[in-house]
Amino acid sequence: MKDDIPADFSPLHATAYSYMAQLWSGNKQLHYEAWIRDRLGVIELGLHFEADALTNARLLAAFRARERAIRRALGADVRIERWDKGWARVWEPIELAPLDQAFLERIASRVAAYVRALESLLRVEVPSDVSWTELKRGR
Repeated sequence: MKDDIPADFSPLHATAYSYMAQLWSGNKQLHYEAWIRDRLGVIELGLHFEADALTNARLLAAFRARERAIRRALGADVRIERWDKGWARVWEPIELAPLDQAFLERIASRVAAYVRALESLLRVEVPSDVSWTELKRGR
């Protein structure tokens, strides 16, 4: 996937759990996620806005305003919506399949497509009063 991301993007950071992986390049609360939703039989894949409610609402409005362009870039299955806890997301469900090499490469390719399509927009639309870079620990 790393080769699929433009070289001028900031390095991506990652966190992985047994059931999900998150990638971000600035503010961890604004991250790409691949989440295995076993009970639903899908992997939820997309960009999550999990900051404060106002930031999330502002980003949701900005991404909804560009919904046609986002759908052109990512396809008709993309959903842009409010979500749990005042969060929002740009996402799609992908039918769960055995986690073999081919399926994992498909998921990685799809995550890369989201980063290519949405990262520049995210950086432009992050409100100026929201920190993009994370604070160093101990500060």
